[in-house]
Amino acid sequence: MHFEQQLEFLDSLPALPARRARRAAYTQTQSVSDELPIDPNKESGTVGPDMMNIYVPGVSVQNREDVDNCKLLMQNAASQKYDMIKELHQWYKFYTEGLRNLGWTINKIYDQNIIIERTGLTMDAVAFDILQKLVGVNAPRLAELTGKAVEGVKGEDGLIQIYNHNAQKGSQAVFDISPVWQTREGSPMMILSCTSVDVRESTRGILWWKSTTKSTTVKSQATPVYLNTQVYSKVRNKVLEKLGNAAEAYLDGIPGFQ
Repeated sequence: MHFEQQLEFLDSLPALPARRARRAAYTQTQSVSDELPIDPNKESGTVGPDMMNIYVPGVSVQNREDVDNCKLLMQNAASQKYDMIKELHQWYKFYTEGLRNLGWTINKIYDQNIIIERTGLTMDAVAFDILQKLVGVNAPRLAELTGKAVEGVKGEDGLIQIYNHNAQKGSQAVFDISPVWQTREGSPMMILSCTSVDVRESTRGILWWKSTTKSTTVKSQATPVYLNTQVYSKVRNKVLEKLGNAAEAYLDGIPGFQ
């Protein structure tokens, strides 16, 4: 996509809905990660509506910010166009195509509709089942970080509010947990996934869900993606302009990593 087309695409995207600023609303539950600068040599995590981004050591601060901002912008656009639960396939297609327009390279999309036959499933356990098919031997370590992220979000009311911003009442819940690392060329790379599960067993939603049935149906779409930083650098300021101050209210660091 040419630069002019990228700008036209960004202009066509909807702005994020107004929301009370996080720091004003949750001064008592502000996470420690807000007060400390990110160390690129350490792990970190970010929470947004229905999503958690988990960064392994070695991902630059700029790349972490770019991932957060790209995903937030396109997630909002996709959610204003499609119902994330009822139209998951269309939602994910619009989401990934939008990221492609920003400079992300999208690989083969793995569309799964599977049944996991065991009890005691949790959000991070389902994420691990999806991840292990795509990252192989690194899956256990990423699963550990995923569990840490979920517990970190559950530990603070402000983070729960951010995560549940788009939550819908009903038996189905959709979540996006993305592990992110950096390539030798300096580009952020991640597993971009969107997973739907039946959470009717939990009265508090997906964060506290634990299956009690012998089998759980899981629908997911996932793909490895990486960002062409040279392409994205040309539109980075436009993305920030589009997000405005809204990102302050829709994103926050997850404690417990650094």
